[in-house]
Amino acid sequence: MCLIRITEDVFDVCDRLKSVDERYKLFYNAKKRRYEVYVEDKLAFVVPFDSLDARTVEYARMTRVERAAEILRRNGKRFFAVRFAAKEKYENL
Repeated sequence: MCLIRITEDVFDVCDRLKSVDERYKLFYNAKKRRYEVYVEDKLAFVVPFDSLDARTVEYARMTRVERAAEILRRNGKRFFAVRFAAKEKYENL
């Protein structure tokens, strides 16, 4: 693996990630050409953006384990709403 540790960046994403979780370490994976965040030498998440900015910090906040129940609840509601809409559309054909 070609991981390059990122300790400083233009938008202070490294420092702002620390405000979400002190254990977060930011790396650039040169082989896969993407940013990755690790906790204790384990991949926590892959940054889904090509550049580091405020979206990265917001993504880190949104994907915290502490928010898992809320995320599952929200996605479950969305799933059932889509399913209900599809069923109604099918029945009204």
